[in-house]
Amino acid sequence: MRTSRSRLRLTVAVLLVFVVCGAFLIRLIDIQVVSASTLTAEAADKRGLTATVYGTRGTILDAEGAVLADSVERYQLSISPKVVLGVSDFAATVIPALESIAAITGGDPSTMLADIQADPDSDYLVLATGLTLDQFEALDALGLSWDYYDRIAARSYPNGAIAGNLVGFLGTDRPLAGLEYSEDECLAAENGEISYERSEDGVRIPDTEVVTTPAKDGGTLRLTIDRDLQWYVQERMAKFAIERGATWAAGVVIRVEDGAIMALSDWPTLDPNEFASADPGATGSRAFAIPYEPGSIMKPINAAIALDYGSVTPTTQLVSPATMDFGDAGEISDIVWHAPQITVTGSLVYSSNTGTSQIAASVPDDIRRQHLEAFGFGTRTEVDFTGESSGDLPDYWDARSRLTIGFGQGITSTILQMGSAYQTIANGGVRMPLRLVQSCTAADGTVTTPDGSAPRQVVSESAADQTIGMMEMVAEHGGVWDALQIPGYRVAAKSGTAEVAEGGVYTDKVVVSYAGIAPADDPQYVVIVSFGLPYSGYSSWTAPVLHDVMAQTLTTFRVMPSQGAPAELPIDW
Repeated sequence: MRTSRSRLRLTVAVLLVFVVCGAFLIRLIDIQVVSASTLTAEAADKRGLTATVYGTRGTILDAEGAVLADSVERYQLSISPKVVLGVSDFAATVIPALESIAAITGGDPSTMLADIQADPDSDYLVLATGLTLDQFEALDALGLSWDYYDRIAARSYPNGAIAGNLVGFLGTDRPLAGLEYSEDECLAAENGEISYERSEDGVRIPDTEVVTTPAKDGGTLRLTIDRDLQWYVQERMAKFAIERGATWAAGVVIRVEDGAIMALSDWPTLDPNEFASADPGATGSRAFAIPYEPGSIMKPINAAIALDYGSVTPTTQLVSPATMDFGDAGEISDIVWHAPQITVTGSLVYSSNTGTSQIAASVPDDIRRQHLEAFGFGTRTEVDFTGESSGDLPDYWDARSRLTIGFGQGITSTILQMGSAYQTIANGGVRMPLRLVQSCTAADGTVTTPDGSAPRQVVSESAADQTIGMMEMVAEHGGVWDALQIPGYRVAAKSGTAEVAEGGVYTDKVVVSYAGIAPADDPQYVVIVSFGLPYSGYSSWTAPVLHDVMAQTLTTFRVMPSQGAPAELPIDW
């Protein structure tokens, strides 16, 4: 009897064990198989978080690899408001901690507290960003248990104002000006995302990060400019502008063979590191954006067109009195006195408006327009810089403007357009598309170069060479020939003084310029310098600036000295 009862109890116990084990087995299958995805999602929702992984914006380099803009490591302080608000003794611990954080970051503790309380169920809030290593270390030393940090990239311009107007700058979250803006497709990075787990107290659990979307770094933008030459041109231009009381200045150096911009100076200048406090008028590039009437530096262009058309030669004799009546065009006068009997070459040496007007009148208007358009006037350059102007080549020329355009009135141009025209003359009449960007190298090593228009023969090689020969006579026999001489090199040059029109009336305010080509016997570089509204209206005073910039350019690039002397051309008859 007892044996039967024992067996019954044993059987019941075994059955109960099987029932309990079966229940556990069923529950285990439910947890690990049937409800696995749901439970995993719930656990991830409670413990898992995501964070942005920042890609690094690309670097901007000069032609030789000097860094003009790059990204530096900064830190971002983040918290979980839900965790922070749950800290015991909140007022005694968190409030003082926020005050310490604000003292280090320069923030406002009351604003931080308000942001935390604004969304008490949130798991993510950025308290401070753009923190330096010193700030990060100071914050870390506070020993808080509810803060965590991400490394982020911030923009830095190690050369300050050198090429600052060209490089541009970034705002809080996007490019705003210059190459940072126009070349953003090359430079921009793509941010990624990681997921990670946190403990119950909100601290990130080490080694739980999983990259869900990888970040992609931006490309490297290499420019044509030379940093050291750029610095020199900016310094020289700024010094003269300040000495002469100019309100603005622009200077450009262009390599003849390929249209590469080797230096481009704007004054006032911009330091991208301090763009927020900069003069709004200096945050772009005047050289690209603001056209002006070029004045007499337009005269060699006018002469080249007539030489190409065949209506004149360098020795063609003109009768050009100080004041000349051109019928419907009215009277045109010269500034510098000279005998009336001058040659076409003499019209450049004496900078004669009456002589230039006769040269302009010798070419049909439609032919002149075609040539001016081919030189690049009236259209933006191939650089396509942010805010670039196309200048103004009027559609309609009245009797007077068809003549005055020849000496730079009634037409507006940027200094880049003028530089391109001189590059064309220096290059045997072949215009090369201007270039500021050399290449973009993507993070994967792929290299792309800008698409540019094809070279174009604007005037004949003979017309271009004869124009340079006449410009050499300006440098040899003009009123400031001694200021233009560069030992060992032949120089071709032309000055320009343009009256500034206000309300449709020319005033006594002027823009003074000087343009040069060197070596004249084997042209390598073009230089143009322009100064707006100086105290003095004498373009001849800018000759030393042209001289210094050209001399520095020839030295920087180790250009071979000239051979022989220029061929003398008659300037009077």
